[in-house]
Amino acid sequence: MRHLTKTVLHVSPAPELAGSRGRVLQAIGCEVFWVDGESAALFEISMGRCGILLLCHKLSAVVRESLADCFHTKCPEPFIVAILAREGDHCPSRAHARVVFRADHSALAAVLQQRLAA
Repeated sequence: MRHLTKTVLHVSPAPELAGSRGRVLQAIGCEVFWVDGESAALFEISMGRCGILLLCHKLSAVVRESLADCFHTKCPEPFIVAILAREGDHCPSRAHARVVFRADHSALAAVLQQRLAA
């Protein structure tokens, strides 16, 4: 299932962030699918869109927990990355990695490059 590790389901209500993150992640070899909310993400997960779940810091804590739980339950070998607005912000309990937001997305790219190399 190595191909799944490069698939990123990015959930973000912010199109501009989704676009800039998507470009950075595509540059390191990821296939990025963006949805803007919980319902669309749950649909994608139910259809087997698995691999890496990327949760934007602009989602509520409740939505982030719900999506992380669903992804963890329904996907083989899930890897969940939560982006935090600030150090110490809420991170879903099922997240495998957390990244503090940076406009250049370098910390996010580093975490996913490490995951892809594993």
